[in-house]
Amino acid sequence: MYTTRIYYQDTDAGGVVYFANYLKFFEKSWFEYLFSIGISIPEWERQDTYIIIRNVTLELLEKLRYGDIIQVITSITEVRNAYFILSHTVNKDGKTITKGETKMVCINGKGKPKRIPEEFKEHLLANTAPVSRQPL
Repeated sequence: MYTTRIYYQDTDAGGVVYFANYLKFFEKSWFEYLFSIGISIPEWERQDTYIIIRNVTLELLEKLRYGDIIQVITSITEVRNAYFILSHTVNKDGKTITKGETKMVCINGKGKPKRIPEEFKEHLLANTAPVSRQPL
């Protein structure tokens, strides 16, 4: 779980979180989550394996405002040979405010797609949430 406060820089002219900033919250959350399960992105990059987002979905359920404290919960919902899917839930005071998913793929240092390395994949599979995915 990644916890943060909503800062002025996160909001739009109306004082609510600008939609694109949810993607930044997702990014920080998945990076921390992968570290917590033993996947060091910088270490894998030294082995010529980079992770990029192929696709993202976002469902805004309620507004967040300047000063709110949120928790972003990330989990792995699907792992295949060439990609994995992360689910993200943004909560405030125990209530779901936003949901989203990111489809992650591996590339090499030249930007070419590559299969998820076996050791990396094993970490993902060992931490895959037994959740039935519903489309956003």
